Amino acid sequence: MASFVPNESNSTLNGQQKVMYAKNSSGEFNRVNYGSSAEEFATLNAVNEYKELENEALIEIKNSISSPIKYFMYKNRMDLPTLCGFVNMFGFRVKRHLKMKYFLKLDDKILEKYAKAFDITLLELKSFKND
Repeated sequence: MASFVPNESNSTLNGQQKVMYAKNSSGEFNRVNYGSSAEEFATLNAVNEYKELENEALIEIKNSISSPIKYFMYKNRMDLPTLCGFVNMFGFRVKRHLKMKYFLKLDDKILEKYAKAFDITLLELKSFKND
């Protein structure tokens, strides 16, 4: 029995296609192009959710609640566990750094880890303002 692999358009792939391996009618695995409107929908929802979180972080930064780390985390489409992995720190510690009052006390060595994770300069991270 041949496997069904959807081959629908997906605007999130910018014209490229994914490849999947599926069995043909002889039971052998073949490479087939793959595209899914359901996957496109899920991707667009995730991107929009990160945009909303990014905007919420900007408001919180303006009100001195959250730190720029929170904004850049969402801007780079990271969640807390992903960021923890990049900076090699425990979650409870990174969570504290997302708050402005703790961010202001961080030394350059720690801030440099975050800047590297976000592919920005230390100065960009330290001087980020949401005016």
